Amino acid sequence: MRPTVNKIAESFEGRVGFREVDSVQEPETAASHNVKGVPTLISFHDGNVVRRVVGARSDSEIEDVFTAALTGIGSRGSLTRTDRVLRLGIATVFAIAAVMSGQLILWILAAGATAFALWDLVKE
Repeated sequence: MRPTVNKIAESFEGRVGFREVDSVQEPETAASHNVKGVPTLISFHDGNVVRRVVGARSDSEIEDVFTAALTGIGSRGSLTRTDRVLRLGIATVFAIAAVMSGQLILWILAAGATAFALWDLVKE
């Protein structure tokens, strides 16, 4: 992932500052930014964290981190496809149970689970 990050960082050179921190060599810095896993990419805009990703990511997700630092806006669609499918699956189970039982509480749970699955797409 390092070559990809470095390549994308070069494309943002002069517009976004980039600093690589080795959490073993600089544990205080990692701890001060609440780094729990590696790799962790954190975007700052005007001193505030606007985007944080942990683990291996696609090129477009890494570019989103740099774009967030540039614009100050976290990216849309932060859920992975698997997360979204699982959340929509839960919503579907609640909806089916609501149809079969006619219970209002299950319709409410289905609506809530659907909103939970799709909220990151409309929150901006």
